[in-house]
Amino acid sequence: MNTIFLLWTIFWLLRIAIEDIRSFTIPNRFTLAILLAAPFLSAAPFGMRLLAAVLPFCLVPFLGMGDVKLYSALGFCLGPMPLLRIACGSLLAGGLYAAALLVLRKAKKKDRIAFGPFIAASAAVILLMPYFASTDAMWAISRSMLAV
Repeated sequence: MNTIFLLWTIFWLLRIAIEDIRSFTIPNRFTLAILLAAPFLSAAPFGMRLLAAVLPFCLVPFLGMGDVKLYSALGFCLGPMPLLRIACGSLLAGGLYAAALLVLRKAKKKDRIAFGPFIAASAAVILLMPYFASTDAMWAISRSMLAV
């Protein structure tokens, strides 16, 4: 994985998180900027990356289109397994945050929350994990969590 393109992607993930918190939208140009790094971020075969780019569109009834397009761009950049890890992490974090807001009565069931920051944070963790995992233990743990 090329470090320059990794930093490029992290930068745009940060921009996406800030913009989504501010306006509840993820601009297409930010998502397209992440797609520019696709050839340099993954060794996954093109067909698998294409499949990972199409799968997030199953979430259209449940998420905003900006979130779906971000998942799609990340799937095309990284492939299906990293996308699954990102989805699990972001859905868990976003769900816990929403539950905490409801329990603390800071939000109602119909209130919107910005989900882009959770996707961006999960993606950043997955992208940076190889740099911080000193052994294969971290990867073994993450693989065992997703074992079917």
